[in-house]
Amino acid sequence: MYGLIIDHIATYIKEKYGESTWAEVKFVSGVTEDTFQMDKKFSEGLSHKLIWGCHDVTGDPVDELMNNIGTSFYKFLTKYEFNKVLRVLGRTFPQFLNGLDNLHEYLRFTFPKLKPPSFYCEHESRTGLTLHYRSKRRGFLHYVQGQIRNIAEELFQTEVVIELLDIEHDMNLEHIIMRLHFNNLDFNRQGTAYRNLNDSILEKVKITSDIFFDIFPFIIVFNRGMRIRNIGIGLLRVMAGIVGKKINKTFLLMRPFIRFRWEEVHVYLDGYLCLTEERHRMGDVEREKFLSLKGQMFYMEEWESICYVGIPVMSHLPQMYKSGLFINDFALHDSSRDLVLASTQQAAELKLLLHQEAQKSRNMRENMNRLKKERRRTDKLLYQMLPKSVANLLRNGESAVACCERFDSVTILFTDIVEFTKMCSSLTPLEVIEFLQVIYTNFDKIIDVHGVYKVETIGDAYMVVSGAPTKTEHDAEFILDCASQFLVEAGKMVNMSAKIPKIDIRAGVHSGSVVAGVVGLSMPRYCLFGETVFVANKMEQNSVPMKVLVSETTHNKIEESDPGLYQFEMREEIEIRDEQTIQTFFVVSRHGPPRVPSPRNCESRQDDSRNEEDDDDDLIFPGKAGRKSPTSEAEDELKKKGQLSFTPVSDTGIERHSRNSNRTHSQDITPRNSLT
Repeated sequence: MYGLIIDHIATYIKEKYGESTWAEVKFVSGVTEDTFQMDKKFSEGLSHKLIWGCHDVTGDPVDELMNNIGTSFYKFLTKYEFNKVLRVLGRTFPQFLNGLDNLHEYLRFTFPKLKPPSFYCEHESRTGLTLHYRSKRRGFLHYVQGQIRNIAEELFQTEVVIELLDIEHDMNLEHIIMRLHFNNLDFNRQGTAYRNLNDSILEKVKITSDIFFDIFPFIIVFNRGMRIRNIGIGLLRVMAGIVGKKINKTFLLMRPFIRFRWEEVHVYLDGYLCLTEERHRMGDVEREKFLSLKGQMFYMEEWESICYVGIPVMSHLPQMYKSGLFINDFALHDSSRDLVLASTQQAAELKLLLHQEAQKSRNMRENMNRLKKERRRTDKLLYQMLPKSVANLLRNGESAVACCERFDSVTILFTDIVEFTKMCSSLTPLEVIEFLQVIYTNFDKIIDVHGVYKVETIGDAYMVVSGAPTKTEHDAEFILDCASQFLVEAGKMVNMSAKIPKIDIRAGVHSGSVVAGVVGLSMPRYCLFGETVFVANKMEQNSVPMKVLVSETTHNKIEESDPGLYQFEMREEIEIRDEQTIQTFFVVSRHGPPRVPSPRNCESRQDDSRNEEDDDDDLIFPGKAGRKSPTSEAEDELKKKGQLSFTPVSDTGIERHSRNSNRTHSQDITPRNSLT
């Protein structure tokens, strides 16, 4: 199937339902391409995939979708200016329908591998006609009906009511018989005028058979037994041996899709017929002279025979050479002479235009791919500076002030490196940067696992928070799990260099309320403000190497939510401000594995930016097998509608699993080289 039909379906869905719905339809149907080149061939089932995908997403019935898409076909053809061809196809609506086969034959110059349907009209009357529709493709009944209704209204200002009479399947074809009810005003008038004109011509003009065969050099006359009685001078020069043979053994009837028998052909008189030589009966040399004819059949009562008045179908000059024909074999009045000569130049021009269109399509697709890739990189950089939820608000036009928010319950963790200033005195500036790069890279990987957000790093100080910007009731637990993992990771960093045999860090934790927001125009940052930040920093300053010091607030919060989950060691009170003290505790161990945070509790800045190599595969090679992810907007809509193939795990399920695990496992979170 050519891209013209696929592009029509895609255009309808975009205009009717919007770009986001189109993205969903592509995802559901497994389609990766955004554009469909008009003259490019696609899978035969692609159109049905898109229709059923649209049905799954929108809920509209398939038959209704097919009818509506067919109704919009004439308007869509204006995109390629094919509507101008439809306007001149017939003076009346019945003439238009009878000329559809000829139109499809004309389109073969643009679409050489076209597999068009066949239309045949019979039983025309004052109130309508019977239309036979045959096609090798099934499932397009409502699509064709929508086209017929719309074209009758647009071109002939006629309202058509379609009655389905029968559906048959024969010769691998779908044969549909419909009765079209409409006001056929020109039926009696045209018939009377034709009969009067025909009678006057027969009385005044008489021609001999010799003249008749000179006028039509490619005529074939065959009798009721389907035997060829005579042929025109043009055919005689290249196929002299066919006289006396059966026409249905020498030629195949390509169009219409009927059996090549006297009775069926006789019914189809005055219609468009296409004959082609029986290629499987030919030798290799004869195949080079393959010939196709198109034309019309007439019943000659005096001869008791049917005359097929045809002309050779020649798309280019090399085909003429191989068939053995020359320009002077065509009648002077036959425009095929000019068409064959002009087709070479037109084909070259058309090929150039199609090549340019294909190049434009490729360039546009490559530009879109580069744009998507750059947007992912921009998003990755943005999410490293700001939380995703806040960055998306700013991107949607919200002011920085509107993004500020108060959080009543968060937990903050500060860490720093013990004797960092002394270390720096023995290292070069480059070595200091490399040293911090290794530590903070490992810490960054840990925070994404535990669902906490890194606020900032200042020198050797590392600050993270849980409960902001994404709220959670397990903020203290997530922070303590993260802090404990920091200690374990620091304990593994031994012998990094001759100057740094090992690394010790201090950690302090406090819970409370904060105000969070974006500060600054140049290099904006997501900052936390309030007493909680100050107290958490004091916890870190009063901690000891390779220990996590927590405030009484954090201790009580853990004990209230899940008593016995952590083992604490009470320490002395520390002074926060003048004569203001606070009880502190060391974290000794935890019972059970760390809690797994729900995806909605994670402000991960890596989810939105997949591996760049994967991006390249998806974008540069869109034809890979399997479904690709839709745009983020479409994916969000699919999740809301519950149409994805997977079911996200709920927070309740994760918490139940973690709680059950906590009852049966015990884990010591104090590293082996920590102080006791």
